[in-house]
Amino acid sequence: MKTKLLHRNIAGKMQYSKINLCLIIILCFSLQTHLFSQTYTDAEELEDAVNGSTNGGTFVVKNGSYNDFEAAFEKMATEANPILVKAETVGGVTLTGGSSFRFKKSAYITLEGFIFDGTGNSSLIKFEGCNNIRITRNVFELAATSSVKWVYIGGVYNDNTIPFQFPSHNNRIDHNIFQNKNTPGHYITIDGTSDTNDVGYQSQNDRIDHNYFKDNSPRAVNEQESIRIGWSEMSQSSGYTTVEFNLFENCDGDPEIVSVKSSDNIVRHNTFVGSYGTLSLRHGNRNRIEGNYFFGNGKAVGTSPDGATLYTGGIRVYGTDHMIINNYMEGLTGTRWDAPITLTMGDAIDGQSTSLSKHFRAERVTIAYNTLVNNTHGIEIGYDNNDKYGKDLKDIIIANNLVTGSENAMVEIVDTDNDQGDNISWLNNLMYPTGSATVLAGATTTSFDASEVKNENPNIVYNATDKVWRTTSTTPLYANSVTSETIDKDIEGQTRPSSSNPGADHFSTESIRYKHLTAADVGPNAYETDDNTESLFVSSVTNFIAAGESKDFTVTSNLSWSVTDDKTWITVSPSSGSNNGTVTITVSENATFSVRTGTVTVTAGSLTRTVTVNQDAGDPKANLLLINDASSNDNVTIESVFHEEVTDTKNNIAVHSLDKDFNTQWAGKGIGGEIVYNLGGSFDLALVDFASTNGKTYKFQIWVSTTGTDSGDYVNAFPGSGNLLSNSTESFKSFLLPTVISGVKYVKLIGYGQTSGSEWNTIKEIEFYKTDNLSVDENKQSSTLIYPIPANNLLEIKNVKADVNSVNIISLQGKVVISKKLMTSQTNLTIDTSNLANGLYFVHLLNTNKEKESKLIIVQH
Repeated sequence: MKTKLLHRNIAGKMQYSKINLCLIIILCFSLQTHLFSQTYTDAEELEDAVNGSTNGGTFVVKNGSYNDFEAAFEKMATEANPILVKAETVGGVTLTGGSSFRFKKSAYITLEGFIFDGTGNSSLIKFEGCNNIRITRNVFELAATSSVKWVYIGGVYNDNTIPFQFPSHNNRIDHNIFQNKNTPGHYITIDGTSDTNDVGYQSQNDRIDHNYFKDNSPRAVNEQESIRIGWSEMSQSSGYTTVEFNLFENCDGDPEIVSVKSSDNIVRHNTFVGSYGTLSLRHGNRNRIEGNYFFGNGKAVGTSPDGATLYTGGIRVYGTDHMIINNYMEGLTGTRWDAPITLTMGDAIDGQSTSLSKHFRAERVTIAYNTLVNNTHGIEIGYDNNDKYGKDLKDIIIANNLVTGSENAMVEIVDTDNDQGDNISWLNNLMYPTGSATVLAGATTTSFDASEVKNENPNIVYNATDKVWRTTSTTPLYANSVTSETIDKDIEGQTRPSSSNPGADHFSTESIRYKHLTAADVGPNAYETDDNTESLFVSSVTNFIAAGESKDFTVTSNLSWSVTDDKTWITVSPSSGSNNGTVTITVSENATFSVRTGTVTVTAGSLTRTVTVNQDAGDPKANLLLINDASSNDNVTIESVFHEEVTDTKNNIAVHSLDKDFNTQWAGKGIGGEIVYNLGGSFDLALVDFASTNGKTYKFQIWVSTTGTDSGDYVNAFPGSGNLLSNSTESFKSFLLPTVISGVKYVKLIGYGQTSGSEWNTIKEIEFYKTDNLSVDENKQSSTLIYPIPANNLLEIKNVKADVNSVNIISLQGKVVISKKLMTSQTNLTIDTSNLANGLYFVHLLNTNKEKESKLIIVQH
């Protein structure tokens, strides 16, 4: 569904006069460039404009909030004339409900600056056979009830003949926030295309960078990775995906935080903080894992909903020819599947199984220059999943790593009958157990000599500013034992000479190029160069209740900012701040019977953002009394009715409109048909509450009589209003009389059928309300007397409390129409009401602490 929410800001036609030839030439030239820009508020118009563009362009969605904003693009733009679809300002557009974007057979389109706050079980972003699509500087959140992949990159389902006509490649997802996932499915899924033999080919050369992935929980049994690259059936294909400079925090949804299931991918310079699970090389070959940080962050061992034990982990490895270098692991609790470095047994050997979903043994894997410090466990080898995995590792190189800690073993053979012995080559590793820890545990054939493992003090120190352990000038130097390639950089991008420190960090006085990431380094507000681009995000607030309350919204910015409001009933605190912060909005009581709206404006640099403040209307029935209250004093009856729907299967008689039962109703057919209610007495009628059937809107009028039931006895209670309209939600809708009518005995509803044209009229329930009069002459509020009610030209207020210092009379629209100050010790007051129009008003008695007592009065001349 594509929903139009606002009018477009772009006029449908532009009128020109006296345009000379020179301007025409300039205009024609400009239309041939990709600088064309237009603003939209309707998804369907945006979709048509993008799909119909011929020379690229910028397509701007006006700042605001849009529900079910769905656009499907199918456009091959070019590198020379790309397309940009963007929020008017980054973070200025919030998309709710089922909002989504689809890209099919498209190229060179960028989507920028949106906040997705959706509901439903469909992908927020979906690529089908696309290339060079960029998704940047957005915020993604989706309240789903079943499995859903938030951002999905795949092929065209029926494009299965090689060479594919629309192969997916060279897409980028960067500088986004993905947060608060609590159902299966992935934040990002990279799939591809299958040929006619169901052989899968992954999308290639995609890049995922500078994103913030957080709060993915609780743990599902499977299929809730934050990122999944490929899958088992395309694991032999080369993805060439790069996942770099991303922050993962509290990503607990799956045993695999990032699951790599294809070949020839790079995962580098990412930071994992307090996340249960591992970076898993689950399928595929020749993947490179380099320069990543893993922090347990003090997160305790947990338990999943199905009772599984949850640990913070590092890297788990299956498959062949991987490089795992320059990674840093600290404070991790994991074991078995989740150790800092996990090499389990396999249940298949590469090239020897027809099933691609097996756990292929690790083979020809290099694990070098990694730092493991203060973890509960270290490198774990040989877990066989309760004898389910029986394939030994082969040709594993573990070289130049630094492992230190005070618990358990630096290296553990988990199942002692699976000691891998000569299947692993150990070269120039530094192992330094402290406390009760040991170098090696569980071994039956493995042992270390000095060329394999050196047990000596690494002399590392903790840098409190950067919050990592680093080498020093006294850290030992070991020769490089890796011959398959030259490793000439460390985790921080500093030069690593041929003889260098073991572990991820080599001591150097060079400038640091890479550090572990924080929230400031990723997401929509992060910039990697000296880019001074201003950025400002504000969240929204839900409706405020009529009684008044406070709510917070967040400001996310790289600037100093100020906050203002445009209504006297709104206050904000604080009124200024810098960078990220929280602002509290407080609204006072809404004494009117209309929804009221205000705006809070946040200004930062040249940017402004607005937060719309909607407050519910006051309840018009709050100070009224129900006449037909089903008590012994309820004498309301049906006086007459023009028609009742009574058949063999229906009994929709008039009295059902008074029975307080929404399972029954009255129905009558006929335009201008009348149903008359006898109120059983004389009342000052102020409001009629009317409920009809769901999905249908009815037209009617309300007439009242203070004498009898002849047609001439009635007057229209809403003169000049024409036909009134019911709601269509099978709930009450209040009709407050413009003027309270005294002494009403009969109420007549005249039905004019449905807005659809049907002649049927239906009432589920109807209720009548009178004014809350304690007596005709005086109205006692606590010890204060307010009389007469109704007031004519004068209103008397007596026995005013000593601390009351002012009296205000407020219209139903919230306007102060009379304000009086009281002298000290003044207890009586006479107010001239002769200039007030007939109707309902509030009397507010305010004391020195701004506390008030409130009473509804009637003015009737």
